[in-house]
Amino acid sequence: MSNNGWMVSRPCQNNEAHHCPGHKPEPKPCQKEDDCCCKKDMLKALELLFNEKIKEYVCFHKFSFIGRKYLVGTFLEKDEIGHDNTAAPWAKLKSIDPCQSDYINILANGFYYPIPTTVYHKYNYFVPYPVDKVSLCDLEAIQFEYSPCVGGWSFKERLTSLLDKKHPFMCCKDDDCCCGDTTFRNLSFSTNNVNLTAGWLALKNAEVLGRVGNVLVLSDTSSNKISFVCLESIGFYGSYYGFGGAYDTFDEPVTPDEPATLDEPNIE
Repeated sequence: MSNNGWMVSRPCQNNEAHHCPGHKPEPKPCQKEDDCCCKKDMLKALELLFNEKIKEYVCFHKFSFIGRKYLVGTFLEKDEIGHDNTAAPWAKLKSIDPCQSDYINILANGFYYPIPTTVYHKYNYFVPYPVDKVSLCDLEAIQFEYSPCVGGWSFKERLTSLLDKKHPFMCCKDDDCCCGDTTFRNLSFSTNNVNLTAGWLALKNAEVLGRVGNVLVLSDTSSNKISFVCLESIGFYGSYYGFGGAYDTFDEPVTPDEPATLDEPNIE
C-alpha cells in the first residue's frame, strides 16, 4: 500500500529535533530528567517506516497502540490466541512530527480496557471516545501490518537492513532505564525465536529482527505483523522451542515439607 508521501509531517533538517526552530537542546542521554525510556527511540522507529525502501508496503491504516492503561486499535483476545494475544490492528497512523516528539498523530474511534474478550463481546470493554493523538511516553508497544513485497527483498529483509548501528542504545549505571540493554543481549544470543510479554502484549514464537535504541523490533512468524516493543517494558521472556521442545511437559511445582513439630523445651 502506497502512502504517496502524505502521511508524514515535513521533517526537520536531517530528521533531528535539535534543528527545529526554537527547540531547546535536550538533556544528554544519561541524565535522569527524562523518565520516558523509549520515547525518542519509538519515534525513530516510526520514522524508519517512511523510508523509501519500505513505506509503500506499510499498512498505515492497520496500527495498534499498546499503552500502560488502555489499548487503541486492538483488544486483548480471550479465545483463539495465536502468536500474540491481540486482535488484528485497525487504527491509523496519520503522521509523525520530529519537531514535536512527545506525541504522534493517529485516528481511532475509541480505546479498550485491557480485559480479554471475544470478538462477539469486544464492545463490552470499549470506550467510544475518538482519539487523534497518542503520547509516546505512555506506549509500551506498537504493532502494524504490512503488504508482502513483490520480487526482490521481503519486507522483513528491507526493514532489518535499516536497523543498524546508527541507532545505539545509551544508558548509564545511575539511569532508571537500564534493563533494556541486558534484555536485548539475552534475546539476541538466543538461537531460537522468543516468547515474551511487554505490558499487556504477549508474543509467541516471535522473530527478533533487531533494535532501534531501546525499542526491540520483532516479526510475527505466522502473519504480516511487526511489533515495536519498549525493551524496558519486557517482563518475561524465553526461547521458543515449539512442539516437542524442552518445555512441553512440566513437573509439578515443588512444595516445601511441613516443618517438623518441636516439643516445648523443658525449663524445669
